Amino acid sequence: MKSHMLKRAAFAAITPALLLQFTPAQAAAPVAVKPKPPVLSCTTATAEGLSYTVIKPGNDDRPNAESKVTVNYKGMLSADGTEFDSGQAAQFSVGGVIPGFAQGLQLMQVGGSYRLCIPAALGYGAAGTGPIPANADLVFEVDLLSFTNPPPKPVIPVAERSCSQSTATGLGFEIVKSAAGKKPVDGDMALVDFTIFDANTGIVQQKSEWEKIPLRQASPIFRESLNMMSAGSTYRFCMPKTQDGTQSSNIIVTLIDLRPAPAADN
Repeated sequence: MKSHMLKRAAFAAITPALLLQFTPAQAAAPVAVKPKPPVLSCTTATAEGLSYTVIKPGNDDRPNAESKVTVNYKGMLSADGTEFDSGQAAQFSVGGVIPGFAQGLQLMQVGGSYRLCIPAALGYGAAGTGPIPANADLVFEVDLLSFTNPPPKPVIPVAERSCSQSTATGLGFEIVKSAAGKKPVDGDMALVDFTIFDANTGIVQQKSEWEKIPLRQASPIFRESLNMMSAGSTYRFCMPKTQDGTQSSNIIVTLIDLRPAPAADN
């Protein structure tokens, strides 16, 4: 009887809390997962030497050489997959990057992901740069998030591009607006507005206002141009043709005023 009571007492000492206690199984050690090696090849070749793979197609328009893009990218060495650069929502001009990258961006559409395989000739060439060795082929993975295009450049109308007269040196000129102001001398500084434009397309390449030009520091052809003018006049000048018969740029100049050039400029 006593033994029976002892057993009951021993059982009664086991509380519900004790019944719920258990020894957890020992957690399994995590298994190291090796990262997949990067893919360093592309499927489609272009005539220029760039190759690419469309990882994910995009839609809408493609950027051009003048566009500013926003991208995610990762750059690797083709030889061993070493990552040398990356960026998130990076912004830059298409025309400001290496040729192979610029060509690849112009193949893409917004929302697309491409792998670009860029030979050294379209990358950093024999010089290399930073962590990129000489003659290194490169691989970029690129997401094109968005892009913007600059506003179109102004264009000079066809009727306002040419010159009807020329000097003995071959400099063409057209008097757009005559004036009876002071004529320049070598010691003067000319204050001018000017517009440089492509002689064939009329696209404006540069425009400047109130530019200060000491005559003695001007190029011979620009000095010849200014010496023809009077303060207040506007002329169009057509640059002499090159040996192959082409013209690159013409210029419209307004001579606003003439002042004595500072002593340091004489």
